Amino acid sequence: MLEKWKRAVVHLECATDSEHFYDRIKRIDEMRALLEQEKITHEQFAEELSGRSRDIRFHGTALFLSHAGRRFLLTARHVVWDERSAKREMEEDAQRMMGWPEHMREHLHQTATERAQSRIFNIIFRVPSIEEVLANQKGEEFLMNLGARTSATVPYTFSGPDLDLALISLDQRDSRFADELVARGFAPIASDDIADWPDSEGQEVITVGFPSSTALIGQVSQHPATAHWSSSHFSVPVTSFGRVSMLHEQLPFYWVDMSIFPGNSGGPVVANDRLVGVVSAQATLPIDAIPEVRTRIPFGKIIKSCYVRALLEEQIQKDRYHER
Repeated sequence: MLEKWKRAVVHLECATDSEHFYDRIKRIDEMRALLEQEKITHEQFAEELSGRSRDIRFHGTALFLSHAGRRFLLTARHVVWDERSAKREMEEDAQRMMGWPEHMREHLHQTATERAQSRIFNIIFRVPSIEEVLANQKGEEFLMNLGARTSATVPYTFSGPDLDLALISLDQRDSRFADELVARGFAPIASDDIADWPDSEGQEVITVGFPSSTALIGQVSQHPATAHWSSSHFSVPVTSFGRVSMLHEQLPFYWVDMSIFPGNSGGPVVANDRLVGVVSAQATLPIDAIPEVRTRIPFGKIIKSCYVRALLEEQIQKDRYHER
């Protein structure tokens, strides 16, 4: 059973820029003016243009999933939501709104907020396995510009922030990412293996994922140009074992007594060889002496898997609309 789920988990590395595109354009204009005034050299200008792109990386876990003849990645929403870019774009939108008539601003603000809530990373890499590195196989495929369409046709679906689920369609635009997964030995979990939630409190569960503290085995040396288009890390999936500690029919989540760490987010929680949830977060407590600082405790917040079906149906409708 365990090998089946290890072959279905994918290690994601999402990249964003420390300097947003808006700010980079402004800085380039400023540097060009200094160059024209001969206050900086061409070498200094070229140096200023380099860097600050895809230099911030975040890791998480996704489940390779098949449904209705299509392939998907299921993960936690916060793993693939580019919060940094969303906030910066909201700031820019707010400045632009000031130039619009006041009666239009509420609608514009609502539209901008919805756009920010669905802001996915511009590029998402797959961290290769240790076996791929030893065999000198590079992960050549990545997911890029998934948000470059209208909301009705984008190849992904986010739940609301509280539910914290995300689904990416791998066959809508092209199938290269999914095809590479299959070629490298990954095997999707069939949607028939999705249960609603665990049977009861006390039930044994496992999760397979990529907690950064234990799953990241090493890094490979990369040319600066190559580093913009791939992950330098390699990893192995790590399994955690535990039991359901709180389960209530009125709540969309439950708690498990299990070690969950950054990088586990988005990973499957499994009971009786069926998906019963998706890792969302680890429980935290404020430190008495420093209440603004929180410490993690070994309990995992898990989103019930019954909510995955609605995301699948919504994304399939988007895929079909795109195919018209």
